[in-house]
Amino acid sequence: MRRKPIALLSLGHAVTDLVQGGLTMLLAFLQPTLGLGQLQVGMVMLAFNVSSSVIQPAFGVFSDRFHAAWLIPSGCLLAGVGMAAAGYMPDYPLLMLAAFISGIGVAAYHPEASKFARQASGKRKASGMSLFSVGGNFGFALGPILATGFLALAGRNGTMGFLLLNGLMALVLWRKLPAITATPAHVAGTQQPPRPKTRFTWAVVYPVVILVLLIIMRTWTHFGIVTFLPQYYIHHLDYSKEHAAALTSLFLFAGAWGTLAGGPAADRWGLKPLIVASLVVMIPLLYLFPRTSGVPGLIVIALAGFALIATFATTVVLGQELLPNNVGLASGLTLGFGVGTGGIGATLLGAVADRWGLPMIFNWMIGFTLVGLLLALMLPGSAALAARREHARY
Repeated sequence: MRRKPIALLSLGHAVTDLVQGGLTMLLAFLQPTLGLGQLQVGMVMLAFNVSSSVIQPAFGVFSDRFHAAWLIPSGCLLAGVGMAAAGYMPDYPLLMLAAFISGIGVAAYHPEASKFARQASGKRKASGMSLFSVGGNFGFALGPILATGFLALAGRNGTMGFLLLNGLMALVLWRKLPAITATPAHVAGTQQPPRPKTRFTWAVVYPVVILVLLIIMRTWTHFGIVTFLPQYYIHHLDYSKEHAAALTSLFLFAGAWGTLAGGPAADRWGLKPLIVASLVVMIPLLYLFPRTSGVPGLIVIALAGFALIATFATTVVLGQELLPNNVGLASGLTLGFGVGTGGIGATLLGAVADRWGLPMIFNWMIGFTLVGLLLALMLPGSAALAARREHARY
């Protein structure tokens, strides 16, 4: 494993994903200023989500067909440009446009960066991908904190802080591209033979579809917890907003540690066993969510974040193993599309909460997890993946 390129890509991942967490706080700040309704706030987030996640597989296909390492620094920069511009937009349509542009930057960064993170990981692909992914976890978690600080210091003009951070990171990534993109074959003065094109038969597509559906079920649970955990503690249990925010941060930061632990565990015991174990553990934890409080509640929240998010890097690696000749497309599907469509789950859970109350959403998330577990059991194991890799060489 070459740690320096992975560290650079992970840091770039963190800075790029700052805007994902920061946009929610910016919208809370701009809502009264621009007179936005809740539907308009949701539409701005939808514009960002569509450009950052749903179209990410298109960047993956582009990454597979062309040498596009320049997308790494330019994606990081564009994410900051859009976020900085959002603070200056005078009306709702232009705010949507700025959010959409920022999302394009996020979408451009991920497939190409994850491809070179996999390349630098050597044989320990899950460990390397966990180091890359944890950057995004920390960036997403720190985004609201940074956005709050920037806005407190300079009001709407504070969004320029994201342009400064992303611009500096983009410059570093641009200068370090030769080190990031260097391969062992290039270092040795030889070239690897080109990989053959993938024939997208049903046998190839079927496990990829199963994996993407599993990621959607996991993300519906993830988005459900992040979205409704504060609502549950504030409006159902009458805790303060600060307490609810701290619990959400606990969940996210525990998930970052889970990502770090999940990679080495998957390298040791296998990708599928880790995914199955994560989903099995989540079922009793979700059952305990509305039935615990105080210190036991803190433990349940932390364990849930650790267990659920531990598989984020693992599913990316599994997607790349399923499509070894189309790593960019696999990364776009697992990092982008699968996660992006997870926002539908939050909408569904919101309707459940309106009709039956906030505690009911945890029962629905148990249902999502059970479906995910059934899908996980249908995934190929280590032997099947090894055979798939061997077949992909010819």
